[in-house]
Amino acid sequence: ETPRQQDPKRRRPIILSSTTMDANEDRRVPPAGGNEEEPMVNWRGNWVPEREGIALKHVFDEMKDYFGQPETDPKVNFKIPNLRQVAGDPNLWRGEVEFTYQIERNPFTLDYMSIDVCIDLTPKARVSNMENYGSTWLYAYLPCYTVEKIEEYFEVGTGWRPSGKGTVKDENRDIVHFEAQLNVRPQPEPSFWVANDEEKKKFTRIGTIREAADDPANHFIFRCIGIFMVSAEVRGHSGVEPRPGFGNEASLTFTLVSARTLGVVDSVAPIVYRPRR
Repeated sequence: ETPRQQDPKRRRPIILSSTTMDANEDRRVPPAGGNEEEPMVNWRGNWVPEREGIALKHVFDEMKDYFGQPETDPKVNFKIPNLRQVAGDPNLWRGEVEFTYQIERNPFTLDYMSIDVCIDLTPKARVSNMENYGSTWLYAYLPCYTVEKIEEYFEVGTGWRPSGKGTVKDENRDIVHFEAQLNVRPQPEPSFWVANDEEKKKFTRIGTIREAADDPANHFIFRCIGIFMVSAEVRGHSGVEPRPGFGNEASLTFTLVSARTLGVVDSVAPIVYRPRR
């Protein structure tokens, strides 16, 4: 896992606790140059600003403030700092969602959110609209209450009403499925971790999700804490940037960057085809 890179700063590093370093295979010297106002920390072999390191540890290592806990609401706010026009379509605007976590009553902003979700690594039919399954996209399943909570947080934080585009609700089982995107090289591929001590929330990385999906031993639906980046697209008019509060809806795209698996799920039937768009 490689966090979003920021301007390098030369500073004596502050190493986070040992639980932060369980996947650190490539320790590097802190980068030279830049200002020295903010100390750097080593998180999984990457030197990041201290505040970002605290937030990364909170979400990735301690798995706190994830969506899907029926009795606890995550302490996080959603925000879209800015929208930009999509090339080739002057009326379509896109922005990335930022997440601000309240950690010991202090705000820390990150590009990632986490969800208690099921991901589907079962093989799919070899048809044209299922190409690249498990390498560039896969199906994810969520309880309806989790989706409703995420949409509530998004609308309160950004002012945009989620459109629900790209999601399909199964009324009988009260679950929603959607297509989670997966980054491919040269971007860091999403990682696949298995629990080796669930009580202490310790996990071992066994490879990328693509590698896990290629292994028949993993052809199951896994419940996991999935960590996502989220982007939003909003339609405008006449090339004018849309503003929240005027009836426009935002369609959301979830890109999975890491999965901490909690075990196999046999109560969810896998999707075997891709609905036509």
